[in-house]
Amino acid sequence: MRTITERAAVRAAAAGTLLAAGAGCGSLPSGDAPARAEPTVQETSQGTGEPEAEGAPDTDLPVAVGLDLFVGGAQVPGRWFTAEGRGTHWVALRDDRTWWWGFDDEPQPIDGRIDQSVVISPGGGYTAHVEAEPGDRWRLVGADTEFAGEGFGAVDLPRGPIDPPPRAVAVTDDGLVVAGGPDFQWLWRPLVDNAVVDLADTAPGQVVLRGTDAGLIVNAGTTYGQTDETSGAPYLARLAPDGTLTRLGPVPTHDVLEAGEQWLAYVPPGSIGGEAWTTTDLHVQRRDGSGSDVIDAPDGWRFAVPGFRWETADQLLAQLVSPDESTQALARCRPDTRACEVIHTAG
Repeated sequence: MRTITERAAVRAAAAGTLLAAGAGCGSLPSGDAPARAEPTVQETSQGTGEPEAEGAPDTDLPVAVGLDLFVGGAQVPGRWFTAEGRGTHWVALRDDRTWWWGFDDEPQPIDGRIDQSVVISPGGGYTAHVEAEPGDRWRLVGADTEFAGEGFGAVDLPRGPIDPPPRAVAVTDDGLVVAGGPDFQWLWRPLVDNAVVDLADTAPGQVVLRGTDAGLIVNAGTTYGQTDETSGAPYLARLAPDGTLTRLGPVPTHDVLEAGEQWLAYVPPGSIGGEAWTTTDLHVQRRDGSGSDVIDAPDGWRFAVPGFRWETADQLLAQLVSPDESTQALARCRPDTRACEVIHTAG
């Protein structure tokens, strides 16, 4: 039986291209996923809460917890490691290591061999991924998440053995797609003119690392495969169709960070890695750098990392794990009051 620690490693690897610079899925473990533990009621660090042990959690975010995937108040059939999206538009990794998407609670398969994560735009409208083909060929594929799932088509990436494999880095709400490998980074404009722009020419010395709800995370660097967010001076940026970047503001160095409309939530560098994938607290600060503080996990729980995202401008939805890693839950946290309440326990 696979432990929750191993499953979290799968989730972290799958979400790594979105949430941790330079990371990818790699080789996913095989075997059975863990059995779900009986639900429990926990007391939060800021008061007493009685989370729902059954039914869908009340949130606008598609969320996978305890191998269950909830979208728009309904449970999606299957067993799931991780999910991203907004509202009823989502992408998710199923426990058989296949990728799926949806515009509601009916899962739709994403065809082809996918070695890295599928990314989705902040508003949930567009997806992108790299499809591996025989002969060391790589295709960047995009689509919308409406009823028909209309594709953007695809463009070929540089051919040859690439380690780690090229990946879709981010897709914006305007349908601009950033993708690349260790030695290159391109902007694809499927909704503009289907052209490809080399970001080494339009944004020299800058590396787009991933997307957030509030913009792209960028850091200075010349080697795309080695630049990350744990050092230097990472910042939020907006990407224009011509491939130029506009700085929106600095962010702290971090292992994982989520930027929202008003707040940043993050774990400092060195907090996770190897077998360490949970933390007892999350750092928060306002986008302008003020109001920095720490949110403690509810009593009896730890925060999963990655596993948190801004639900609204001032509410953070965070995935929790029990200290013995046998149970998962969800909490809703408010940085202005440091309150964190368990709202759902997997069961």
